[in-house]
Amino acid sequence: MTAMLKPPVQMVRDVGWKQVLGLGQAEDGFWGRIRRLQLAQLDRNVPFNVGLLTVNLVLLVAGFGPRVGLAGLAPWLGGIAFMASLWVGRRLLNPAGNANKTATRLEYWKVVVETSALGLFWAGLVHAMMPVLPTDGQAVLMFESLVFLGTATICVITLPVAMLMIFALVGTSMVVSVPVGAPLDHFMVVLGLVTIGLTLMRTSLVSTYNMMARMKSEVDLQEQGEVVRLLLNEYEANGSDWLLELDGRGCLTHVTTRFADVARRRRADMLGQPLLALLDPVQGGATTAALAHALREREAFRDLVVPVPLGRDLRWWALSGTPKQDAAGNFTGFRGVGRDVTEVRRSQERIAQLARFDPLTGLANRSLFRESLDDLVENAALSGRPAALLFVDLDRFKAVNDCFGHAAGDLLLRQVAQRLAALVKAQVKGGATIARLGGDEFAIVLPDGSGDRAEKLAQRIVKDMARPFPLGDEGRAGAAVVGASVGWALAPFDADTPEDLLRCADLALYRVKEQGRGAACRFAPEMAQAVAERRKLEADLAAALERGQLRLLFQPVVDSTDERITGFEALLRWHHPELGVVSPLDFVPVAEETGLIVPIGAWVIDEALAWATRWPAHVKVSVNLSAVQVEEASLPDVIAAALARHQIGPERLELEITESLFLAEKPAVIEVLARLTAMGVSFALDDFGTGYSALGTLQKASFSRIKIDRSFVARASAMGDEASAIIQAIVRLAASLDMQTTAEGTETRAAFELCRQLGCTQVQGYLFGKPMPPEEATRLVCEAVGA
Repeated sequence: MTAMLKPPVQMVRDVGWKQVLGLGQAEDGFWGRIRRLQLAQLDRNVPFNVGLLTVNLVLLVAGFGPRVGLAGLAPWLGGIAFMASLWVGRRLLNPAGNANKTATRLEYWKVVVETSALGLFWAGLVHAMMPVLPTDGQAVLMFESLVFLGTATICVITLPVAMLMIFALVGTSMVVSVPVGAPLDHFMVVLGLVTIGLTLMRTSLVSTYNMMARMKSEVDLQEQGEVVRLLLNEYEANGSDWLLELDGRGCLTHVTTRFADVARRRRADMLGQPLLALLDPVQGGATTAALAHALREREAFRDLVVPVPLGRDLRWWALSGTPKQDAAGNFTGFRGVGRDVTEVRRSQERIAQLARFDPLTGLANRSLFRESLDDLVENAALSGRPAALLFVDLDRFKAVNDCFGHAAGDLLLRQVAQRLAALVKAQVKGGATIARLGGDEFAIVLPDGSGDRAEKLAQRIVKDMARPFPLGDEGRAGAAVVGASVGWALAPFDADTPEDLLRCADLALYRVKEQGRGAACRFAPEMAQAVAERRKLEADLAAALERGQLRLLFQPVVDSTDERITGFEALLRWHHPELGVVSPLDFVPVAEETGLIVPIGAWVIDEALAWATRWPAHVKVSVNLSAVQVEEASLPDVIAAALARHQIGPERLELEITESLFLAEKPAVIEVLARLTAMGVSFALDDFGTGYSALGTLQKASFSRIKIDRSFVARASAMGDEASAIIQAIVRLAASLDMQTTAEGTETRAAFELCRQLGCTQVQGYLFGKPMPPEEATRLVCEAVGA
């Protein structure tokens, strides 16, 4: 090797000039990839370069061809056109290139011959045209030949033999075709061509060698890195991985002790056995097929998780391997590593189970439910067959948790899931999805809701959920009766999107709860209208306080002995700009559910105390409190701030509460009432005698007054009747506890006289004044004092 041709890189093992020139190469393996890379580079350059050459050739023949004659040019032009069409057509028909990763020696030398033929045809063209052209034509032909050499050699820069043949044929023709004595018949022309040829030849050799050396180095490094990685991952003594080696047929040629232990076989029995024979093709499916394909096609594989039956136990192995070759590049088999990933796979399956199923009941969770719902709505829209969505909500589940504990609540939820599954299995042919959405909420996706299937299932669920649920072993913890409410809707009749179907089923469930629970209801369009109106009412109520739409009216409370005004009850009214005066029965429940009652209640207390400052000192003001307000720990602070702001004594404020406040027996409520009592605020028990009246209620707070419900006053007509007896009993009870009594709904003089005769200390009703604006109430009480 001469110094001039010595490549500017370090020599690489197994790569020499013989291989650079395409000789001494193996049929496949590394050299097959080298050849494919060389041919791919030629394919990429051919369309553009040949296109430019065609333009130059057409112009050249058009300008100087007539001097030669078609007969003299036809063979050479035809050959050039044939070769150009062959390459360009091959490229256009297969734009992605050859899918094989290797090229055979036959393919390589076939391309060398084709490129040499192209050079021969151009050399013939030069030989035919040069002698008959004038001086300027010879110069142009010489220049175009140099253009041809440049574009052609660039295409075959990594095919040294092809480049040498093209340059030798065309260059020789350029020299020998120049007429003797012509201006171009000069030794400098020959010297220039030789210089260009040597430069291009060296460039081709060095470029080709560098490419081969680089790829060989990469392959060597890859093999070395793979060996190192496999050795590092080998934990034959105390690890979980093992090495494996296969021959060209995929049979085991090396079995380590660790591998034999994991496979539960003797090493001698495993040697020579196909690796695929150890696997379960049915359980493996795609991964086992992928491994078989990799072994057959001699391709690397990595972390293929395949099943291995070991007796009654099914294990999972993760296998990785790479093809190995001998020094000549011949494929000899695979070298790889394996590890047992059974526990990892089981953990992954468990995680996947948790991601799609409820861990407590085993039912589908929200994620899987939503997938089923999306499919249900889509299929219903395509087929036109109705599908149903049922929402199931347990009615008294919270009581089970409170009375029996959360363990009993979990047991109840599992039994509910079992009953739902049994019902669906009995009523539905298949394909239904039962999901637990959270807490005590369940949903059923019913693919076929035609006829009355959904209604029958909903009614059956209500009936079955009403049966007692045993809690604890053999019912030792008792049984619980919870009941259920069901709301359902059909797609595509009620809704044609998953979101709308969810909303419709939810509205139907809301209607059931609103009407008393323990029933089933299908969605109806008017439900949406009612909810829309409710939402608008909520939004308007949220802004009512800020817009000054809330008003207080005051109804006088009169002493039954002298008919003197002793106080006023503050009554809240809402003047809606569109609906007019909205009844408290309509907007107070909304305020309680939304929490708006807290700021509204604070405003009522402040406004009532502001007007009370204008009344005589003996006149009290009564304010109704909602249970939601009393549950707020900040209520005593709100009242204390209002009393201080208006400089009014706490003894003039009376808070009216109902017995329902004490049903839940919440410690926070008792604490708030105790703080208010310590402040000096008095309490009145409103609507006594209705609902949950009990003597124990009177001991829950320091009540100073009992208000007898207007229903008793309205029914009392004379001494001795039932209503009068009830009123008299309440009066005696209050007197024994040193409490006053107020008879509500005293509309007539006869009713007043009867209540006074029965012992009521105070009365309240239309007889002495309807609810009136604060200005009128102030004028009334001031006139009474002045009189």
